[in-house]
Amino acid sequence: MNALILHSVCMRKVQTASILVSVALSVALALVLGMIYGGVMRGIDVSSQRTGADLLVVPKDARTHLDDGALLYTGVPAPFYMTEDVEQAIAELDGVEATSSQFFSQTLNASCCSAGEETRLIGIDPETDFVVSPLLPEGSSDALGEDEVIVGSGVTGIAGGALFIYGKPYDVVGTMAESGGDLDHSIIMSMDAARRISAETDGLKTTWERYGSPDELVSAIMVQATDDAEAYEKLKIKLNLTEGISYVENAKTAEQVTEQLRSVFALLAGAAIVMMVITLLQLFARFYSCAWDRKSELALYRAIGASKRDVRCLIGGEIALVVMAGLVVGFALGVILYQAILGLLQDSIAFPFIGMDAGAVALLVAAIAALFAIISALSVAWPLYQIGKLDPSLAMQQGDID
Repeated sequence: MNALILHSVCMRKVQTASILVSVALSVALALVLGMIYGGVMRGIDVSSQRTGADLLVVPKDARTHLDDGALLYTGVPAPFYMTEDVEQAIAELDGVEATSSQFFSQTLNASCCSAGEETRLIGIDPETDFVVSPLLPEGSSDALGEDEVIVGSGVTGIAGGALFIYGKPYDVVGTMAESGGDLDHSIIMSMDAARRISAETDGLKTTWERYGSPDELVSAIMVQATDDAEAYEKLKIKLNLTEGISYVENAKTAEQVTEQLRSVFALLAGAAIVMMVITLLQLFARFYSCAWDRKSELALYRAIGASKRDVRCLIGGEIALVVMAGLVVGFALGVILYQAILGLLQDSIAFPFIGMDAGAVALLVAAIAALFAIISALSVAWPLYQIGKLDPSLAMQQGDID
């Protein structure tokens, strides 16, 4: 039976190829949509829970040159600074529960750091920090010595529990949980250590000529607001009126990023639905008339002893083989498209992303496979019913006449 099914499929190369391509494209689009959507939603959710800050205060120059998503989810990839006394002024405002400043030193690469890819170097104040601490494993110390660092979940190049930065080893004393944002590819050290490295870096001298000594500068101030909604709105008004700074609102930015991505998701969903409809129509068209077009062939099988069940298994086996081949090709193609489309999105829109875990991906794959099994069953139900009514002698006589 298996050999007969394979032979029947191969004899109809054009029809088989068109159905296989339709199934593969439908499966690939469904997989891409599911994995990207799942990763984005998970990233935004985790980032909102773990960021800890309601507002991110930055120098006004940074807000002029970078959009909110880039500032919130990729850090400050450009040298913008403000004096550290701004934090004290903000901390005294009504509606502020806590503040903590960060110093963005520079982006490291293999030329100066043992990390294998671009990694941000960020200085924090361990005494006031409420952003990095929640990402550390329970029981970890968030205190940082001059030669100690904490790394993000995506940082590589750690050897023997240490990282080398400009030739100097730093002990890795903690690894942060995945956040979906810039901290996943960041090295965290004390603010004094980060400032010292920046002051000694030749390429940053023009920056300090413009802003002053790094010992008195910060790049961003994390603000945790009180639960009082009215006080929170007044706080934002006061920050808007403060000269030289601007702020990014975590919840609002997450919603804006989600809105930007919804059009992409809608496009992918629309394409996937269209492809599924085309696939269903092609499957139905291929097998709907088979009880008539192939009646002589099927009647011959009945005449030589094949039962109705055998003939139905033949037709059902053909559709199962084509759809299974399409699923395999589609899942492989989907993985390739996923990487390509995700890269394009991340180049154009800054957003937090945490890939779906293996269990969730397996569940998604199973759901897609089940969906196409249902589509296949629907498309072949009527042809199988017709085949059951086929009379062998009459079908062979009509076949001779036709």
